[in-house]
Amino acid sequence: MLKIALIAPNLSSQYPQPPMGLALIAAVLERAGYPVSVVDANALNLSLDEITPLVKDADVIGLTAMTPSINIALATARHLKKSYPEKTIILGGAHATLLPEETLANAPEIDIILRGEGEETILQLLPALEKNQPLTKINGLTYRKDGKIISNPANTRLIDLNSLPFLAYHLLPWQKYKPHPPHGRALPFAVIITSRGCPYHCAYCSKPIFGRNFRAQTPTRVADEIAHYQKTMGIKEFAFYDDVFTLDKKRVQGICDEIIKRGMKLHWTCETRVNLVDKEMLNHIKQAGCYAVSYGLESGSPEVLKTLDKGISLQQATEAIRWTREAGLQTIGYFMVGSPGESPETIRQTIQFAKQLKLDFAQFAVTTPFPGTKLYDIYMHGKKGVTIPWENFVYAGSGEGPSPVFESDLLSRDDIQRGSKRAYREFYLRPSYAWQRLRHTTSIGELKVDIKGLSMLFATLRKK
Repeated sequence: MLKIALIAPNLSSQYPQPPMGLALIAAVLERAGYPVSVVDANALNLSLDEITPLVKDADVIGLTAMTPSINIALATARHLKKSYPEKTIILGGAHATLLPEETLANAPEIDIILRGEGEETILQLLPALEKNQPLTKINGLTYRKDGKIISNPANTRLIDLNSLPFLAYHLLPWQKYKPHPPHGRALPFAVIITSRGCPYHCAYCSKPIFGRNFRAQTPTRVADEIAHYQKTMGIKEFAFYDDVFTLDKKRVQGICDEIIKRGMKLHWTCETRVNLVDKEMLNHIKQAGCYAVSYGLESGSPEVLKTLDKGISLQQATEAIRWTREAGLQTIGYFMVGSPGESPETIRQTIQFAKQLKLDFAQFAVTTPFPGTKLYDIYMHGKKGVTIPWENFVYAGSGEGPSPVFESDLLSRDDIQRGSKRAYREFYLRPSYAWQRLRHTTSIGELKVDIKGLSMLFATLRKK
């Protein structure tokens, strides 16, 4: 049987997160009987030379990447191909799914691209590789044949999430994962995703892997997975990274009921939209151990929200944040600065709105139009023949490079970056905010998170 090594490239993250896609693929392969290892070069901070001996016994190497990490992934593949030219190197993830032919044309070190949901495709691919069979009948693959790049039809079959194994955390350096402030009341920490797909049409979001059809695990399945991680690793805090955790309110109620019924003691957080919560739900998730909810608020300008196809109003945001606070939950707001139509006035509106909401925490990221999004099409309009270097697609607000932003007569690139920093300064460096945090900090865990967050804030403000 082929031996497989899966690699999470080293992004030099200060707060490394578990590579959930690789952990799930590893679990699927393990269940099918394949010898599999996972090298989390990011969490372990491994150099390319340090990665190389760890995969020497593998027949197949798998890598994953989104656009901000694609160049690091390709550099890893290049280094390994040079050391092990006989090994098959596979690339998956959002970037490869969106731009398979372009990626393969620019990366001779990659042999096969696996597009979309990969759990079933990988189980079809490996036997074909082992028996040296043609790949033509396996949907969801892009590869080279006779000097040409071939893309098989997409794999349109949707996976039953309840049939999937638990993430292979036992193959990961799970003690190394650090929750990003304001998460992290208790350690050790784990991340889980219990649903796939989002029916909304936000202009900044692409859905290359999971699509628009919402699918979710049952409450019993979710509670079983939580219990498994608690028993095997002693996990004390969970982050639900579902795009729209509260879309199915009945399911959320069921998950909370299972947690309460089983007497599970845990801290957890989730992310959702302001139009997908109500008072009863928020009180229920609080009873089940949730301590914070993150909302995508994006802007304090109705015009910008309309451009972003967000489908929410400032009134909905105000109500949802108020209900969340009243339920005793912390509120986290995600905003974007530099969207199409942004102006000094709309940035001011966003800052004022964030302060007015009395959020516990706020993030003000620079809008980045990733490939596959409506924002990308807007950004590229009239730029025929222009290509944006992949390295420019850094995560918004990371300060790691010149992310492509919507410059205009009203706002230059520098204006937008300054606007983001101004938002952080005005929101956090207020006496009223400091007093608000002191009043709501009720444990040593919270105090530690606040100190880490303050350190991150000053680091962000210092960046050029």
